[in-house]
Amino acid sequence: MSFQSYFGIIYEITEIKTGNLLQIHANRFKRKNAEMKFDINTFNRVTNCYLNRDLPSECILDIVKTGKEKNFKKGELILGIGERMNKVYFILDGIARSYYIDNDGNDVTKSFLCEYNFCVSESFFVNDISCQSFEAIENMTVLEYDAENLKSIIMSIPELKDAYIQMLEQTIVYKMNRESSFQLESAAERYINFKKIMPNIENRVKQSYIASYLGITSVSLSRIRRALREDLQ
Repeated sequence: MSFQSYFGIIYEITEIKTGNLLQIHANRFKRKNAEMKFDINTFNRVTNCYLNRDLPSECILDIVKTGKEKNFKKGELILGIGERMNKVYFILDGIARSYYIDNDGNDVTKSFLCEYNFCVSESFFVNDISCQSFEAIENMTVLEYDAENLKSIIMSIPELKDAYIQMLEQTIVYKMNRESSFQLESAAERYINFKKIMPNIENRVKQSYIASYLGITSVSLSRIRRALREDLQ
């Protein structure tokens, strides 16, 4: 099933002669019992969520049209440690987390991935096996892409290649900031920043996952929350 069939009960793609842009127009569709209008501005909003920039509509369509809808059930493994990431997923609905197993056998949450984000392992960039696992922590609907095909499309279109480079830069900055947060910030500061960066995550995932992501125990996280609530009173 395609991206179009997921979003559109009746879906039309019409070429509008406004410059060279391909405008997308769709009739009303229902998602989570809400009726919405889906047009080129919505596509740009989605790409903006991830890249903080608009892409030409032709580029967006080149990506969208090759994706196939796939569902993961809550608790289902998306990618295992030691596996190659032959597929890349763009999340339409639901949350995934990535995690690894440390030397003591502990499950350590590395990141959370929610709507309008790519679910992709570092192994995608270096063509190697994954050192982390990905699992669905909610029922998920995604667009599934063949990893090599997606990379070929990206590299063949200058605008997508630029966006790809920007994504890599953002990934490096995220890693640098996350590493420095463990050295320079208290656990409470890390939790406050987590809430700012991921405001829609906290009430959707287990406390133990958040604690693991912050590098603290669930008991410590409960204490931090309690102290912050008391400070607001």
